[in-house]
Amino acid sequence: MKTYQLILATALVALASCNKEEVTNTDVNLESNEIGFNVVNRKATKANDAIISGTTYAHDNTFKVWGWQSPAADFSEFAEDDASNFMSNLTISWTGGRLSRDEAWRNADNYYYWPFTGKISFLAIHPSTVAPSTTGWDATNDKPKATVADYTISAANKTVDLMFATNEGSRRVDALPMVFNHALSQIEVQVKTDEDYTADVAFDVESVTFNNIDLSGDLAYANNAFTWTDNAAQTESWTYYDTVLEDITKDYQVYGAANVMIPQAASVADDPATTDAIEGSYLTIGYSMEQTGSAKITGTVNISKPQAWEAGKKYVYTLNFRLNEILFNPSVTDWVVVNVDTINIY
Repeated sequence: MKTYQLILATALVALASCNKEEVTNTDVNLESNEIGFNVVNRKATKANDAIISGTTYAHDNTFKVWGWQSPAADFSEFAEDDASNFMSNLTISWTGGRLSRDEAWRNADNYYYWPFTGKISFLAIHPSTVAPSTTGWDATNDKPKATVADYTISAANKTVDLMFATNEGSRRVDALPMVFNHALSQIEVQVKTDEDYTADVAFDVESVTFNNIDLSGDLAYANNAFTWTDNAAQTESWTYYDTVLEDITKDYQVYGAANVMIPQAASVADDPATTDAIEGSYLTIGYSMEQTGSAKITGTVNISKPQAWEAGKKYVYTLNFRLNEILFNPSVTDWVVVNVDTINIY
């Protein structure tokens, strides 16, 4: 830790006739502590491109940080459109410092230190690869704000866990806690059968598709809350997973890997006159089944399933397949009695 010395060269001479004590030069040590972060998240991580579970922010992650500094502890001096004036778009990683310092959450290129007075309000975005459209100061709530325009779920980012964190602090010796909150919804599909049919049937799940949902949206983050708005047509279909999971049993199995999704409210009803809501949403499940001595059968099942997906919540869909055994109920039509003319034999 660097130490800065401020030399106060004072020659104070008492004017009282009976007191001639002289005050000599005095060294005042002002320790300006490095700014570090203590990162946790609500509702953890393996890498920047992985969905996070738990509360531990793993060391192989990185995030971006912005900081607004004010001499006033209540940030009353800021206007709403002020840009970040202390830190801007800095990458924070788990790294060591110069002179063999211990690893900590810091910027790898430069040290940043707490000012002696005032307060700093920070905005952090995970992962560091996501660039916000805007960042700014929310004078109404005295907090940072940010927007991300046209955020789209794709094959490349369907497991990227977009998160935001804010906190404020003044000069301190410990790391500033930054609690990340999930900006997206998480969807996981589990499959099972109500009975173990494997002795008789090879039953496979081949695909799960969510139809008529919004894969793109505009995000506004303010006052530690997320607001998503639609910006695309609601007729998109999204293949959650399309790889065969063989021999489904009565034990729960996760089908594929969990994915993130734009928070939205989906509805079963489809109103052709409206284009501003996600509607007519349904699931398509592809399956195949093969029984001894029979040809393999493939097919799809469509299920209407409305769901309001909220930011920070994980939605687990359990597909419970119930196979109806082919049974027979035999009966016999009775003989129809037909009376033939009497034959007389003499």
